[in-house]
Amino acid sequence: MKQGLVFLGLALGGLALNVNAQQCDLTITGTVPEGISLDKLVVSTYNKELPVTSRDYSLCASKQDLEVVGRHSPNNTIYLMDKSGAIPRGIYTAEVFVQSKAITLGPASSLTKQACNLRCGYYANQRVLHSDKLQQLASQYQQLAASDRKAIGSFVSQHKAELAQLYYGDLKPKSMAPVDTSDLWVDPYSGAGLYFDSPENLLNSTFRDTVGTEAREARKQDKAVAEVMKQHMASLQGLMKGFNSWQARGDAIATVTDELKASQDPAATQVAQIFIDGYQEAEATLKAYLANDNKTPIASLTQADKAFELLLADWTVAAYTHSKDKQAFSALFSEQFKLKLPIKDRELDKALSRLIDLPSHLSKMSLEQGYQNIQVEFKDALPKSSERYDFKDALHSVSFVYEKGAWRLDSVSQLPIAHYETN
Repeated sequence: MKQGLVFLGLALGGLALNVNAQQCDLTITGTVPEGISLDKLVVSTYNKELPVTSRDYSLCASKQDLEVVGRHSPNNTIYLMDKSGAIPRGIYTAEVFVQSKAITLGPASSLTKQACNLRCGYYANQRVLHSDKLQQLASQYQQLAASDRKAIGSFVSQHKAELAQLYYGDLKPKSMAPVDTSDLWVDPYSGAGLYFDSPENLLNSTFRDTVGTEAREARKQDKAVAEVMKQHMASLQGLMKGFNSWQARGDAIATVTDELKASQDPAATQVAQIFIDGYQEAEATLKAYLANDNKTPIASLTQADKAFELLLADWTVAAYTHSKDKQAFSALFSEQFKLKLPIKDRELDKALSRLIDLPSHLSKMSLEQGYQNIQVEFKDALPKSSERYDFKDALHSVSFVYEKGAWRLDSVSQLPIAHYETN
């Protein structure tokens, strides 16, 4: 009986392995052009060469084979490669993205790579690939002998301008006002949490500043207050020192001020009130920081009727250019988001960092170019809304809410950059 169970377990295990072996992160299909031998013909990925053994082929690649980083643009290309000669020769090529599930290697994918010229993310790539003009050029390209590299090179050069125009097509992205970014730099990998005021630091610094200012004024105006402070110097100085938590500071303040008020000395009561005022002012300051009442410092984000792609461009540029202004920066986020402060989740911090860096990442020369490229990349990604946008794909998710007179980031997440390292 035990042997039968063991055999059954092995059989089921073998079945599971077969099922897993058939799973594909990316399906690569194509047709080998005439004149190209199947001898030593492969599809070359970042980490693997997949043999091509038939004219019409379909291959499976894992994300480990592809090793595409979790960024908005790809870090590699796949090729149909002829390795029968002394020097390997590329026949067709295509860019691979995190969102890619199936790619046809052929004239269209090769010309799309030329048209994109590293500018495209997944969505711009797909728009160019499926445009009528690209398909027309691909039909002409396909008529050329795949082995005639000179004719192919001449064709691409001849249509270089047409291919370059396909990136924008008939889109006319808006321009942004000039911005001096010479002293700005956003780490695209982590550190976005540092652009916020830490609630703990805000509470403690406001408390110390308020108490310090009121105490100085009170001592000047009333010698009795100065005498009380001198008598209780040790306990009062203790309240100004560091505590493990805001609650611990509050408990200590309550203990000392209760003792002062119990003496029924007007000067002692006044001293107690100084520390109570400092505590209450700190909490009020934090509450105001976390709230968005009357906070619309970025004019471009106050327009409720704004398409998602323009909102994404406006918000990311605003976050990038206001990353050193903690008050303006905090107003870019919903009250629900700010309840998560301080950001202790490293993946959230990294996702926010990469989102803020998006216009810089999608540009070659300037923030302005990145601003326009965002609009091109995410054109019509979501239906127009004046209340909320929720975007999500295999790479990342981002949500914006129109709250108290302005668009604000409500949530963000992103795939780990080296997602291919996990099975």
